[in-house]
Order: sequence, then structure tokens, then C-alpha cells
Amino acid sequence: MRDARERVRAWDVEELWSFEEPRPPADPGRLREVVQSLGHELDREHGAFLLEADGWPAFMQDVDLFGTEELLGSPALETAMSLVAALEPEALDRAGLDRDSLLPIAASTTTIDFFVMPVKPGSPPVTAPVIWLAGGEVERYTSFADFFRHMIAENLDEAESLRKQHAETGG
Repeated sequence: MRDARERVRAWDVEELWSFEEPRPPADPGRLREVVQSLGHELDREHGAFLLEADGWPAFMQDVDLFGTEELLGSPALETAMSLVAALEPEALDRAGLDRDSLLPIAASTTTIDFFVMPVKPGSPPVTAPVIWLAGGEVERYTSFADFFRHMIAENLDEAESLRKQHAETGG
């Protein structure tokens, strides 16, 4: 992901996007606080990621990948939860989702795009899908790792788009 972000930065001559480093790893005790606060275990892959990087601001364009700070309660999480609350019942039905089981894990700072994982309180940690929502389902990834791989690809696509734009404008 760092390499993909650096490629975007290299071609972002108009400074469209913010470029942030991932945060330092979460402390395991902090992860336990999140689990207690949420009332359920985290997905294994998501939890493993947080032990490597406790969130990543602007990890894909204007989307922040939440860390323990956000998951324990923050304005970003509150905004994402309000977007969950605003989802139309029909959109939830089409996606096969239960509003009360959605944990926001990432959100745009400028649009209604956000990413959730369905969770089941009281159940053991399992591999959960990541669902991209913006009024309805945009895309579904089979796991956190699959989601992360796709976000790397999105960044590489953005870098290529910016490179082509730069070449076309003669910059």
C-alpha cells in the first residue's frame, strides 16, 4: 500500500489528495478495550491489521481506515454510524444486511462513501466481508485482506489515471 500511495503522490501534481502514513501499531490492551466497548470480537484479519497499523488516515484518496481511536468513539465513527442509520431499508434488504450488525471500519471525509463489516455480538471472531456503501452497496469484498488488496489496486489505478492526465496536459 505504501508503494501504491507513493505512486499516487508522484503524479498528484495538483495536490488533490492528502498523503498520510499509517499510524503505529495498536497496543493489544487497546484492542481489548475496543472489543469490550463493541461487545464482540473483531474480525481476525482486521484485528491483525490494527496490530500492524492502528488506522491509516487518507489511505485511499479521502477515505480514512479507522483505528482503535475511532472504533472507541470519535466524530468520524459517529458520522459513519449516522450514514448507517440513514440507509434505506430497501438498500439493506437488497444487500442482505442488518443495520444493527454493521461496524464501520473506514469512511470518506468528503462524501457518503463508507465501509462496514457485519458483526455478530457474542460470536467468535470469524472472517467477515467488507462492504462499500454509498446510499446502497457499491462493492463487496470477501475479507479484510481482499478489501485491502482492492484498495491497493484502486490507488494504483488512481496513480495511472493521474500519470495519463499529466501526459495529456503536457505537464
